[in-house]
Amino acid sequence: MRLLLPLLLLTALLGGCSLTPSQQLGPTLTIDPEQAQQLQQWSAEGRIGIRWTEDSQSANLDWEQNLDRYQIRLSGPLGQGGLRITGSDQSVTLQRSGDDQTHQAPTPEALMQQLLGWHLPLTQAQYWIRGIPAPDTQAHPLTGPVTGFIQSGWQIEYTRLTQAIGRVLPEKLRLSRDDLRITVIINTWAQPDAP
Repeated sequence: MRLLLPLLLLTALLGGCSLTPSQQLGPTLTIDPEQAQQLQQWSAEGRIGIRWTEDSQSANLDWEQNLDRYQIRLSGPLGQGGLRITGSDQSVTLQRSGDDQTHQAPTPEALMQQLLGWHLPLTQAQYWIRGIPAPDTQAHPLTGPVTGFIQSGWQIEYTRLTQAIGRVLPEKLRLSRDDLRITVIINTWAQPDAP
């Protein structure tokens, strides 16, 4: 009898668990390209992971965009403690923490490849991070269950979306090309207050 009572209680509890209603999923989020295009001043904070054949690294990401001007700060293991990329469509500078020298080039891609061994097309990535293709180059949508597109040889996948600053924006995206894979997770989207 001592064994029977606990077995009956366990059976009742397990039976009760099966009657619990399943969790309802919320509505499917989709990015409105027009709203994403109109977002010209923003900041995003999160994490970035970079993986290529020889290595993989991760860092905290802080990206501020104001029209064509941007400042991207990476802190953590990547770049030996951190780096800051500041630029516009005219030029870009890169400075590593602990390094007094400021590196400059006409394009961020050339500068990043030379100093870091990998690069991200920042001119296009300012659109990709908002969930839309860059307007200057043709993009091809991905087929199947994956949301995203291919542009300039990069495959951009959006694996998680969120509602932030009055619109749907990416929360997690993956950029891949050849043996390079970059994963970005956005924890916080923000927009400066209008004057």
